[in-house]
Amino acid sequence: MRLPFYMLMFKVFHAQRNRMRKDMSEYQLAPGQPKVLRYISAHSECMLKDIAEECDVSAATVSKILNSLEEKKMLRRRIDPENKRAYQLRITEKGQNALNSWNKHCMEVDQISLKGFSEDEKELFWSFLERMYENLTGKDVR
Repeated sequence: MRLPFYMLMFKVFHAQRNRMRKDMSEYQLAPGQPKVLRYISAHSECMLKDIAEECDVSAATVSKILNSLEEKKMLRRRIDPENKRAYQLRITEKGQNALNSWNKHCMEVDQISLKGFSEDEKELFWSFLERMYENLTGKDVR
């Protein structure tokens, strides 16, 4: 008997997350921090709500993550003097090195996850996942 689709998705999600997170402390990162660092690296002046929306988490969660990253000296934060609601966030060299190492690790897990898939199968699988995300959230994943 096949697992229901939602259970299979749940198992695959957890298997991938467990594979990625088992070495997370090696990069001095905690859950949620890599995606926030990734967003900040592309958007140095942003509002908390923008980070939260892009990362699919609450503003309160982003605030905690920013505090933790700042304590670890992976980013510097200050209020934008021209827009009091926006932060000027800068990733430090330590933060950029951690993010680069994390991204490399994630690419290795991707290779393991997709081993045995043809390029056409990977492309089709990718498009299915994008469509599922859009169906579930109403947002474009790109």
